[in-house]
Amino acid sequence: MSVNSVDFVRSWRWGTEYFRSVRPRVIHAITQLKETAEHIPDPMLRQQALISLRDKQFHCEGGGVFGGPSRDPQGYLLEFLVPYQTLCDYLDTVTDRGPSQDPGNLRWLHQSLLDAVTPSAPVRDYYRDHPQGEDGGYMASLVKSSQTALQFFPGYAAIAAPMRKLVELYIDLQVYKHGPADTRVANLDAWFRREANPHDGLFWWEFSAAAGSTLGLFALLTMAQDAHPDSATVQRVFALYFPWLGALHILLDYLIDQEEDLQGGDLNFVTYYDTPSHATGRIQMIYRHVLVQAKGLPDAPFHRYVARGLLGFYLSDRKVRHHLNKPACQLLATGGSISIGIWLAARVGRAP
Repeated sequence: MSVNSVDFVRSWRWGTEYFRSVRPRVIHAITQLKETAEHIPDPMLRQQALISLRDKQFHCEGGGVFGGPSRDPQGYLLEFLVPYQTLCDYLDTVTDRGPSQDPGNLRWLHQSLLDAVTPSAPVRDYYRDHPQGEDGGYMASLVKSSQTALQFFPGYAAIAAPMRKLVELYIDLQVYKHGPADTRVANLDAWFRREANPHDGLFWWEFSAAAGSTLGLFALLTMAQDAHPDSATVQRVFALYFPWLGALHILLDYLIDQEEDLQGGDLNFVTYYDTPSHATGRIQMIYRHVLVQAKGLPDAPFHRYVARGLLGFYLSDRKVRHHLNKPACQLLATGGSISIGIWLAARVGRAP
Protein backbone atom coordinates (compact mmCIF):
# COMPACT_ATOMS: atom_id res chain seq x y z
CA MET A 1 0.00 0.00 0.00
CA SER A 2 1.13 3.58 -0.64
CA VAL A 3 1.84 6.01 2.19
CA ASN A 4 -1.40 7.85 1.43
CA SER A 5 -3.41 4.62 1.52
CA VAL A 6 -1.87 3.58 4.84
CA ASP A 7 -2.53 7.03 6.27
CA PHE A 8 -6.15 6.93 5.10
CA VAL A 9 -6.84 3.50 6.62
CA ARG A 10 -5.26 4.40 9.94
CA SER A 11 -6.93 7.80 10.00
CA TRP A 12 -10.29 6.12 9.55
CA ARG A 13 -9.59 3.87 12.54
CA TRP A 14 -8.38 6.72 14.74
CA GLY A 15 -11.34 8.89 13.74
CA THR A 16 -13.81 6.11 14.47
CA GLU A 17 -12.23 5.49 17.87
CA TYR A 18 -12.37 9.18 18.62
CA PHE A 19 -16.09 9.59 18.02
CA ARG A 20 -17.10 6.25 19.53
CA SER A 21 -14.88 6.18 22.58
CA VAL A 22 -12.74 9.24 23.25
CA ARG A 23 -15.18 12.09 22.82
CA PRO A 24 -17.87 10.53 25.08
CA ARG A 25 -15.25 9.97 27.80
CA VAL A 26 -14.05 13.57 27.55
CA ILE A 27 -17.60 14.93 27.68
CA HIS A 28 -18.34 12.79 30.75
CA ALA A 29 -15.18 14.02 32.49
CA ILE A 30 -15.97 17.66 31.67
CA THR A 31 -19.50 17.20 33.04
CA GLN A 32 -18.03 16.03 36.34
CA LEU A 33 -15.68 19.02 36.43
CA LYS A 34 -18.62 21.36 35.86
CA GLU A 35 -20.31 19.91 38.92
CA THR A 36 -17.16 20.64 40.92
CA ALA A 37 -16.81 24.16 39.49
CA GLU A 38 -20.40 25.00 40.47
CA HIS A 39 -19.31 24.80 44.13
CA ILE A 40 -16.45 27.33 43.85
CA PRO A 41 -17.17 29.87 46.63
CA ASP A 42 -15.94 33.03 44.87
CA PRO A 43 -18.63 34.06 42.35
CA MET A 44 -16.15 35.53 39.85
CA LEU A 45 -13.86 32.49 39.88
CA ARG A 46 -16.90 30.21 39.68
CA GLN A 47 -18.16 32.08 36.64
CA GLN A 48 -14.71 31.99 34.98
CA ALA A 49 -14.35 28.26 35.61
CA LEU A 50 -17.78 27.48 34.17
CA ILE A 51 -17.26 29.75 31.15
CA SER A 52 -13.92 28.07 30.48
CA LEU A 53 -15.44 24.59 30.67
CA ARG A 54 -18.30 25.60 28.40
CA ASP A 55 -16.39 27.57 25.78
CA LYS A 56 -13.11 25.63 25.69
CA GLN A 57 -14.31 22.07 26.05
CA PHE A 58 -13.26 21.46 22.46
CA HIS A 59 -9.61 21.82 23.52
CA CYS A 60 -9.95 18.66 25.61
CA GLU A 61 -11.96 17.03 22.85
CA GLY A 62 -9.31 17.81 20.23
CA GLY A 63 -6.40 16.73 22.40
CA GLY A 64 -8.27 13.53 23.12
CA VAL A 65 -7.24 12.16 19.73
CA PHE A 66 -3.99 11.11 21.43
CA GLY A 67 -5.98 8.90 23.80
CA GLY A 68 -7.76 6.49 21.47
CA PRO A 69 -8.05 2.84 22.60
CA SER A 70 -5.58 1.54 19.99
CA ARG A 71 -2.93 4.01 21.20
CA ASP A 72 -3.75 4.13 24.90
CA PRO A 73 -5.53 0.86 25.80
CA GLN A 74 -5.70 1.62 29.53
CA GLY A 75 -7.06 5.13 29.04
CA TYR A 76 -4.37 6.73 31.17
CA LEU A 77 -3.63 9.61 28.80
CA LEU A 78 -7.09 11.11 29.20
CA GLU A 79 -6.67 10.87 32.97
CA PHE A 80 -3.89 13.44 32.57
CA LEU A 81 -5.12 15.34 29.53
CA VAL A 82 -8.53 16.43 30.81
CA PRO A 83 -7.46 17.98 34.16
CA TYR A 84 -4.28 19.46 32.70
CA GLN A 85 -5.95 21.02 29.67
CA THR A 86 -8.80 22.24 31.87
CA LEU A 87 -6.23 23.89 34.13
CA CYS A 88 -4.65 25.62 31.12
CA ASP A 89 -8.02 26.83 29.89
CA TYR A 90 -9.12 28.01 33.34
CA LEU A 91 -5.91 30.01 33.79
CA ASP A 92 -6.33 31.50 30.33
CA THR A 93 -9.83 32.69 31.24
CA VAL A 94 -8.77 34.02 34.64
CA THR A 95 -5.86 35.97 33.15
CA ASP A 96 -7.82 37.19 30.11
CA ARG A 97 -10.71 38.55 32.15
CA GLY A 98 -9.20 38.76 35.62
CA PRO A 99 -8.50 41.83 37.74
CA SER A 100 -4.68 41.64 37.75
CA GLN A 101 -2.14 41.86 34.92
CA ASP A 102 0.83 41.91 37.28
CA PRO A 103 3.55 39.64 35.79
CA GLY A 104 4.44 38.25 39.22
CA ASN A 105 0.84 37.23 39.83
CA LEU A 106 0.55 35.70 36.36
CA ARG A 107 3.71 33.67 36.78
CA TRP A 108 2.71 32.40 40.21
CA LEU A 109 -0.75 31.38 39.02
CA HIS A 110 0.91 29.41 36.22
CA GLN A 111 3.32 27.72 38.61
CA SER A 112 0.42 25.30 38.95
CA LEU A 113 1.18 24.00 35.44
CA LEU A 114 4.79 23.18 36.33
CA ASP A 115 3.65 21.48 39.51
CA ALA A 116 1.07 19.49 37.53
CA VAL A 117 3.85 17.85 35.47
CA THR A 118 6.09 17.32 38.52
CA PRO A 119 4.68 14.38 40.51
CA SER A 120 6.71 15.19 43.62
CA ALA A 121 5.82 18.89 43.72
CA PRO A 122 3.71 20.21 46.60
CA VAL A 123 0.40 21.88 45.83
CA ARG A 124 0.77 25.55 46.67
CA ASP A 125 -1.30 28.69 47.18
CA TYR A 126 -1.37 29.70 43.53
CA TYR A 127 -3.64 32.67 44.29
CA ARG A 128 -1.04 34.14 46.64
CA ASP A 129 -0.73 37.38 44.63
CA HIS A 130 -4.20 37.32 43.07
CA PRO A 131 -7.09 39.48 44.33
CA GLN A 132 -9.34 36.41 44.45
CA GLY A 133 -8.57 32.96 45.74
CA GLU A 134 -11.56 31.21 47.22
CA ASP A 135 -11.96 28.44 44.65
CA GLY A 136 -12.78 25.67 47.09
CA GLY A 137 -9.69 23.70 46.06
CA TYR A 138 -10.63 23.64 42.36
CA MET A 139 -7.20 24.48 40.98
CA ALA A 140 -5.46 22.26 43.51
CA SER A 141 -7.66 19.32 42.48
CA LEU A 142 -6.69 19.78 38.82
CA VAL A 143 -2.99 19.82 39.76
CA LYS A 144 -3.35 16.70 41.92
CA SER A 145 -5.31 14.81 39.26
CA SER A 146 -2.63 15.58 36.67
CA GLN A 147 0.15 14.48 39.00
CA THR A 148 -1.65 11.27 39.92
CA ALA A 149 -2.13 10.30 36.28
CA LEU A 150 1.60 10.52 35.59
CA GLN A 151 2.33 7.54 37.82
CA PHE A 152 0.84 5.27 35.15
CA PHE A 153 3.57 6.15 32.63
CA PRO A 154 6.65 4.00 33.31
CA GLY A 155 8.88 6.03 30.98
CA TYR A 156 7.95 9.43 32.39
CA ALA A 157 11.47 10.14 33.71
CA ALA A 158 12.79 9.97 30.12
CA ILE A 159 10.43 12.69 28.90
CA ALA A 160 10.21 14.85 32.04
CA ALA A 161 12.81 17.40 30.87
CA PRO A 162 11.26 18.14 27.45
CA MET A 163 7.81 18.17 29.08
CA ARG A 164 9.05 20.77 31.54
CA LYS A 165 10.59 22.85 28.74
CA LEU A 166 7.28 22.95 26.88
CA VAL A 167 5.49 24.03 30.06
CA GLU A 168 8.07 26.74 30.74
CA LEU A 169 7.61 28.12 27.23
CA TYR A 170 3.84 28.03 27.68
CA ILE A 171 4.10 29.96 30.96
CA ASP A 172 6.40 32.59 29.45
CA LEU A 173 3.87 33.11 26.67
CA GLN A 174 0.97 33.52 29.08
CA VAL A 175 2.87 35.99 31.27
CA TYR A 176 3.96 38.17 28.35
CA LYS A 177 0.68 37.88 26.45
CA HIS A 178 -1.52 38.75 29.43
CA GLY A 179 0.74 41.39 30.96
CA PRO A 180 0.10 45.14 30.72
CA ALA A 181 -1.23 45.90 27.23
CA ASP A 182 1.47 48.43 26.36
CA THR A 183 4.30 45.93 27.04
CA ARG A 184 2.91 42.77 25.41
CA VAL A 185 4.29 42.96 21.89
CA ALA A 186 7.69 44.28 23.00
CA ASN A 187 8.05 41.53 25.60
CA LEU A 188 6.97 38.82 23.19
CA ASP A 189 9.38 40.04 20.53
CA ALA A 190 12.31 40.22 23.00
CA TRP A 191 11.46 36.72 24.28
CA PHE A 192 11.36 35.42 20.70
CA ARG A 193 14.81 36.85 20.00
CA ARG A 194 16.19 35.15 23.12
CA GLU A 195 14.59 31.75 22.67
CA ALA A 196 13.89 31.06 18.99
CA ASN A 197 16.14 29.23 16.58
CA PRO A 198 16.78 31.80 13.80
CA HIS A 199 17.17 28.97 11.27
CA ASP A 200 13.48 28.14 11.65
CA GLY A 201 12.59 31.35 9.83
CA LEU A 202 9.53 32.04 11.96
CA PHE A 203 8.02 35.40 12.85
CA TRP A 204 7.74 36.30 16.55
CA TRP A 205 3.99 35.67 16.54
CA GLU A 206 4.46 32.22 14.97
CA PHE A 207 6.98 31.27 17.64
CA SER A 208 4.60 32.61 20.30
CA ALA A 209 1.76 30.57 18.82
CA ALA A 210 3.90 27.43 18.97
CA ALA A 211 4.51 27.97 22.67
CA GLY A 212 0.76 28.10 23.29
CA SER A 213 0.07 24.50 22.21
CA THR A 214 -0.24 21.61 24.65
CA LEU A 215 -0.19 18.92 21.96
CA GLY A 216 3.53 18.30 22.36
CA LEU A 217 2.93 17.27 25.98
CA PHE A 218 0.43 14.64 24.93
CA ALA A 219 2.69 13.35 22.15
CA LEU A 220 5.60 12.96 24.57
CA LEU A 221 3.42 11.35 27.21
CA THR A 222 2.25 8.78 24.68
CA MET A 223 5.90 7.76 24.28
CA ALA A 224 6.23 7.34 28.05
CA GLN A 225 3.92 4.32 27.94
CA ASP A 226 7.18 2.53 27.05
CA ALA A 227 9.44 2.15 30.07
CA HIS A 228 12.49 3.09 28.00
CA PRO A 229 11.57 5.45 25.13
CA ASP A 230 14.37 6.11 22.67
CA SER A 231 16.03 9.40 23.60
CA ALA A 232 16.74 10.42 19.99
CA THR A 233 13.10 9.84 19.04
CA VAL A 234 11.95 11.84 22.06
CA GLN A 235 14.01 14.78 20.85
CA ARG A 236 12.69 14.44 17.31
CA VAL A 237 9.10 14.41 18.53
CA PHE A 238 9.82 17.47 20.68
CA ALA A 239 11.28 19.26 17.63
CA LEU A 240 8.27 18.30 15.52
CA TYR A 241 5.73 19.69 17.97
CA PHE A 242 7.77 22.71 18.97
CA PRO A 243 7.64 24.80 16.98
CA TRP A 244 5.97 23.29 13.91
CA LEU A 245 2.88 21.37 14.95
CA GLY A 246 2.36 23.71 17.88
CA ALA A 247 2.42 26.73 15.57
CA LEU A 248 -0.04 25.10 13.17
CA HIS A 249 -2.36 24.30 16.08
CA ILE A 250 -2.51 27.73 17.67
CA LEU A 251 -2.46 29.76 14.47
CA LEU A 252 -5.59 27.90 13.40
CA ASP A 253 -7.09 28.61 16.81
CA TYR A 254 -6.38 32.32 16.39
CA LEU A 255 -7.57 32.25 12.79
CA ILE A 256 -11.09 31.32 13.84
CA ASP A 257 -11.09 33.68 16.84
CA GLN A 258 -10.21 36.91 15.04
CA GLU A 259 -13.63 38.54 15.30
CA GLU A 260 -14.11 37.45 18.91
CA ASP A 261 -10.66 38.71 19.95
CA LEU A 262 -11.24 42.03 18.18
CA GLN A 263 -14.44 42.55 20.17
CA GLY A 264 -12.71 41.58 23.41
CA GLY A 265 -9.57 43.62 22.77
CA ASP A 266 -7.40 40.49 23.00
CA LEU A 267 -4.07 39.90 21.29
CA ASN A 268 -4.52 37.76 18.15
CA PHE A 269 -1.37 36.55 16.40
CA VAL A 270 -2.97 36.03 12.99
CA THR A 271 -3.68 39.76 12.71
CA TYR A 272 0.06 40.44 12.48
CA TYR A 273 0.25 39.01 8.97
CA ASP A 274 0.17 41.59 6.19
CA THR A 275 -2.91 40.14 4.50
CA PRO A 276 -5.25 37.15 4.83
CA SER A 277 -3.47 35.53 1.89
CA HIS A 278 -0.13 35.99 3.66
CA ALA A 279 -1.56 34.23 6.72
CA THR A 280 -2.91 31.40 4.58
CA GLY A 281 0.42 30.93 2.80
CA ARG A 282 2.41 30.84 6.02
CA ILE A 283 0.06 28.34 7.68
CA GLN A 284 0.29 26.15 4.57
CA MET A 285 4.09 26.39 4.74
CA ILE A 286 4.10 25.35 8.40
CA TYR A 287 1.76 22.44 7.64
CA ARG A 288 4.05 21.18 4.87
CA HIS A 289 7.06 21.52 7.15
CA VAL A 290 5.28 19.26 9.65
CA LEU A 291 4.91 16.55 7.01
CA VAL A 292 8.62 16.77 6.20
CA GLN A 293 9.65 16.72 9.88
CA ALA A 294 7.46 13.69 10.58
CA LYS A 295 9.16 11.52 7.97
CA GLY A 296 11.12 8.66 9.48
CA LEU A 297 9.48 8.84 12.90
CA PRO A 298 8.07 5.51 14.14
CA ASP A 299 4.67 7.17 14.61
CA ALA A 300 4.80 9.29 11.42
CA PRO A 301 1.27 8.37 10.18
CA PHE A 302 -0.25 9.52 13.45
CA HIS A 303 1.64 12.83 13.48
CA ARG A 304 0.47 13.47 9.91
CA TYR A 305 -3.04 12.62 11.04
CA VAL A 306 -2.79 15.19 13.84
CA ALA A 307 -1.71 17.89 11.36
CA ARG A 308 -4.50 17.05 8.92
CA GLY A 309 -6.96 16.74 11.77
CA LEU A 310 -6.13 20.22 13.02
CA LEU A 311 -7.11 21.68 9.65
CA GLY A 312 -10.40 19.78 9.53
CA PHE A 313 -11.24 20.25 13.21
CA TYR A 314 -10.66 23.99 13.49
CA LEU A 315 -12.15 24.89 10.13
CA SER A 316 -15.35 23.04 11.11
CA ASP A 317 -15.92 25.50 13.95
CA ARG A 318 -19.21 27.40 13.78
CA LYS A 319 -17.27 30.69 13.63
CA VAL A 320 -15.94 29.59 10.23
CA ARG A 321 -18.34 27.14 8.70
CA HIS A 322 -21.27 29.52 8.18
CA HIS A 323 -19.12 31.65 5.91
CA LEU A 324 -16.38 29.35 4.62
CA ASN A 325 -14.24 31.90 2.80
CA LYS A 326 -11.52 31.39 0.23
CA PRO A 327 -8.57 31.24 2.67
CA ALA A 328 -10.40 28.64 4.79
CA CYS A 329 -11.16 26.57 1.70
CA GLN A 330 -7.53 26.77 0.61
CA LEU A 331 -6.31 25.60 4.02
CA LEU A 332 -8.80 22.75 4.12
CA ALA A 333 -7.76 21.62 0.64
CA THR A 334 -4.11 21.64 1.75
CA GLY A 335 -4.83 18.73 4.08
CA GLY A 336 -6.50 16.70 1.33
CA SER A 337 -9.18 14.05 1.74
CA ILE A 338 -8.35 13.27 5.38
CA SER A 339 -8.76 16.90 6.46
CA ILE A 340 -11.99 17.18 4.50
CA GLY A 341 -13.28 13.94 6.04
CA ILE A 342 -12.51 15.17 9.55
CA TRP A 343 -14.13 18.51 8.70
CA LEU A 344 -17.33 16.74 7.65
CA ALA A 345 -17.34 14.46 10.72
CA ALA A 346 -16.66 17.37 13.09
CA ARG A 347 -19.50 19.39 11.55
CA VAL A 348 -21.89 16.57 12.40
CA GLY A 349 -20.42 16.10 15.87
CA ARG A 350 -20.48 19.76 16.87
CA ALA A 351 -23.46 21.83 17.90
CA PRO A 352 -24.93 24.09 15.17
